[in-house]
Amino acid sequence: MKPTTCKHESRLLREARESSISTNSGDHLATCESCSTALRVDQLLMADAASVPALERMPDPALVWWRARQQERFRQTARATLPIQIAERLALALGALGLVIGLTMTWPLVRATFDRWLVGWVRGFSRVVPMDESSLILALTGSLFLLVGFGLYTQWAEQ
Repeated sequence: MKPTTCKHESRLLREARESSISTNSGDHLATCESCSTALRVDQLLMADAASVPALERMPDPALVWWRARQQERFRQTARATLPIQIAERLALALGALGLVIGLTMTWPLVRATFDRWLVGWVRGFSRVVPMDESSLILALTGSLFLLVGFGLYTQWAEQ
């Protein structure tokens, strides 16, 4: 059986949805089986759509897809940068270990230099203290402290 469609079907459906069926359209509905069937199906579908709870509150599928892709990219980025994060932490730990070993080995020299600088500061730096090897070691030690401290801060800030 081949379905037949009427050329007035779309106009009648539009009129029925607007609740303004004219007398000519009513007479046509009484005689045309295709239009009356289409109108009954349309009314059933509209009633069924009205009974479905709040479909307009469902999120946009494109937004759901975009968020899923973004989360997948985040997981891939985290997985790809894991070796870099491990290397950063290892370098930080080795730097801190090197600082501790270096301070242990040069502590008497560092303390003597610091004492000399402290005495110079108390006296108001009346004479210029020449840069010797101990001053260089103290400057390097201070730089290492800053470097390890900055590394610890960045690791703490990431988490």
